[in-house]
Amino acid sequence: MGAPAIHSDTKYIEDLFQKFQQNPGLVPDEWRYYFQGVMDAGADINPAGVPLIPGGSETPGKAATAQNNVSRLMQAYRTHGHRYAYTNPLADKPSVGEELALDQFGLDESQLEDIFATDGILSQSHAQLKDILTALQQTYCGPIGVQIDDVSDQTERRWLRERMEEHHNQPPFEREEQHRLYHGLMIAGSFEKFLHTKYVGVKRFSIEGGEALIPMLDTMVDLAGQAGMTDVVLGMAHRGRLNVLVNIMAKPLEQVFAAFNEKAILADDTATGDVKYHMGKSYDVHTKSGHKLHMSLLNNPSHLEAVNPVVMGSARAKQERLGEEGIHQVLPLLIHGDSAFAGQGVVPESLNLANLKGYTVGGTIHVVINNQVGFTAEPEEVFSGEYCTDIARMLQIPIFHVNGDDPQACAHAMEVAFEYRRKFNKDVVIDLVCYRKYGHNEGDDPTFTQPQMYAAIKGHSTPAEVYKKQLLSAQSITEGEAKALEDDYQSRLQDAYDKAKEDTIIKPDMFGAAWQGLDRSGDAEPSTKVTSKNLTAVAKAVTSWPKDFTANPKVAKGLEQRSQMLQGKEGVNWGAAEMAAYATLLQEGFSVRLSGQDVQRGTFTHRHAVVVDQKTGERKFPVQAVATDQANLAIWNSSLSEFGVLGYEFGYSLAAPNTLTVWEAQFGDFSNGAQIMIDQFIASSEVKWQRMSGLVMLLPHGFEGQGPEHSSARLERYLQLCGDENMTVAMPTTPAQIFHLLRRQMHRKYRKPLVVMSPKSLLRSPAAVSDAKELTNGHFQTVIPAENVTASKVNKVVLCSGKVYYDLAKHQAENKIKDVALVRLEQLYPLDMQAIKAELKKYGKAKLLWCQEEPRNQGSWTFVQENLAPEIGALTYVGRAASASPAVGSHKRHSEEQQRIVAEVFKK
Repeated sequence: MGAPAIHSDTKYIEDLFQKFQQNPGLVPDEWRYYFQGVMDAGADINPAGVPLIPGGSETPGKAATAQNNVSRLMQAYRTHGHRYAYTNPLADKPSVGEELALDQFGLDESQLEDIFATDGILSQSHAQLKDILTALQQTYCGPIGVQIDDVSDQTERRWLRERMEEHHNQPPFEREEQHRLYHGLMIAGSFEKFLHTKYVGVKRFSIEGGEALIPMLDTMVDLAGQAGMTDVVLGMAHRGRLNVLVNIMAKPLEQVFAAFNEKAILADDTATGDVKYHMGKSYDVHTKSGHKLHMSLLNNPSHLEAVNPVVMGSARAKQERLGEEGIHQVLPLLIHGDSAFAGQGVVPESLNLANLKGYTVGGTIHVVINNQVGFTAEPEEVFSGEYCTDIARMLQIPIFHVNGDDPQACAHAMEVAFEYRRKFNKDVVIDLVCYRKYGHNEGDDPTFTQPQMYAAIKGHSTPAEVYKKQLLSAQSITEGEAKALEDDYQSRLQDAYDKAKEDTIIKPDMFGAAWQGLDRSGDAEPSTKVTSKNLTAVAKAVTSWPKDFTANPKVAKGLEQRSQMLQGKEGVNWGAAEMAAYATLLQEGFSVRLSGQDVQRGTFTHRHAVVVDQKTGERKFPVQAVATDQANLAIWNSSLSEFGVLGYEFGYSLAAPNTLTVWEAQFGDFSNGAQIMIDQFIASSEVKWQRMSGLVMLLPHGFEGQGPEHSSARLERYLQLCGDENMTVAMPTTPAQIFHLLRRQMHRKYRKPLVVMSPKSLLRSPAAVSDAKELTNGHFQTVIPAENVTASKVNKVVLCSGKVYYDLAKHQAENKIKDVALVRLEQLYPLDMQAIKAELKKYGKAKLLWCQEEPRNQGSWTFVQENLAPEIGALTYVGRAASASPAVGSHKRHSEEQQRIVAEVFKK
């Protein structure tokens, strides 16, 4: 019965071998390894055309089966070895699990000296099984555990495998390199110990236990310099932040100590400042190889991962400024906490942007400081996956888990990660498995909740001590050399501490680099009008697509009409005015970036900034035709994200002050999902961190019977955030107003965030149109005076903002009411008191009303009552009653409420 089986096996192998000769990719991996290995070894060919093992007498079927088993063993180590890697510095080295045992692959110890193809795990093509096994354990179960099975691209997997297996993930380090790694560990620990001694119990969010971060980043900085990079944009939360600023970015030690001593004084008395472990800074760093690298650590509040998209947006802006090579010159680096990386929703939102055309940054390097505890919670309480990094598997990228007590492994992991990012322009994650020496902050007692862990930590040597012992044992360093390094750093610390006893003036550096030419001055409003010639050029560009381009007939007709509007032949609607604002800025050399959900056509199909060929799907940006060489129009439909995308655009605005950066919410209330970004970054970055932003937020707002979630952009929340003239909040009611408002944003000498309560129904309302002359001769009006009334006959003045004006104006016109003046406040913050008072002065002692669509506890009423009424006198409220919900769900009820508001305004 055996012969037919052997004959059948031989025929099967012969067919496989023929396929292998045609194309190795046509056969399964294990057979490809086998054929390639025996061919590399100079195999003979038997009469059936099948390679034979050199010097062997086994039949091909039996030999192939054994090689196949070894190949499966190798693949299992590559896939599952990370589970048995020695990555936890607080635990004993784990034993190899049952799933990697020889008997699981049809092998046993009697075969340990048999020869098999190595498939690259060793430098030689064939070796004994015991040597293959040792190499596999060193590479995949040593101080680095590697997850690459999710990497779907075969070229990437092969590159990663070869890069790691070349030295079994444990490459040799020269004595000089070892000294540098020790120095990095030592200064990281010494800095923290010095702070702990001098400022007992003061929060600093120590990196002790994770000191390997410093030599790891030092390695990355040097690699970046050697690669010709110009910038690293870095984001991280609190833990280790001070250490990174001092020991990587070379922030003067005396400035840090001055902050602890409360001797650091902000030169700008309008700034409130922030706690020291939130602050960022930019420095030029000189690498060991002599290169200069600009490093920017962005400010980050207590919302741990919120800075992630900000870093990406800032990096993208810098990359675009450098042109096509930008992704190779600007590196985004994010340092995360383990529990935060697993738990914060902004993490997947940001990761999802990685490969989107409008948001990619050519790969971000992620380092997770894995303390193995979150605040006081165990890992099993804060994430559901096998690792805290599992969320990153969505990107099909490599993830390296590395032992924080092994700086050589950490440096090697960073080298491979850096090279991978540079070669494939994709994200990569390093999970730095370490521990936290103290509690969440230095005032906590972690033994309350983790007694066993902290008993182990108490008896555990520091990473510097562990490595120093290794180097002494290997005679790679002497006690004298180590002590000289330690004494020198201690001397530096003490000298800086002594200097920091005097006041240290911290001067803002807001207007350097790309911000040169801007400042805080410029109370006078800039001119925002354009010439007729410029507007005519825009009108022509609106329909500028090739003859063979097949535009949608409805879109083409609408754009033809838009062209007529801008030539003064029809009233200009909102979409025409908005696009004209962008186009005229492009003519003047400003770039424009607009992003958000469905912004290319517009949620309400009003924008049509992008025209799609109906046959080929090709996309055209017509108004780009008027741009100068240095200006670019970028309009990107975003992912279904608010927090992540808004953070990205905020970051972009920080690094591109000469680009009009605009984010549009599909509906204004969708900004709720980005409230952290609005509160902690957009509204307060200037007073906290001395960082300006000219970001524009377009938030569709207006009560039109569409229910609670599609009526209000929560205007009241933005007004509550206003103070120190930190931003502009406006509710423009005419196309000319949005035209001048957007242009004013770029022509001012400074930058402030602009929040626009933008319309919905007014986008197409025949009443809400402007004359083209208002674009060439007008300006943004903070207050629009009442129309069609005689001041002396007015006995009631109604102040209002937004769409409700048109409801009131319609009723006034239909009923020929002449004794009521409707005055529009187009800019709600800062209130233009001079213009408001000048307008009201016309009407003497007329009764003053405030009318709004929003419920009494929402909208502008509270803000107006507190800030406007003391200046102009008592106001009577007209609007909806206070409500827990922004609007009713019934269109009929909405209409009844709206009619009641209008009737109450005009009642005698």
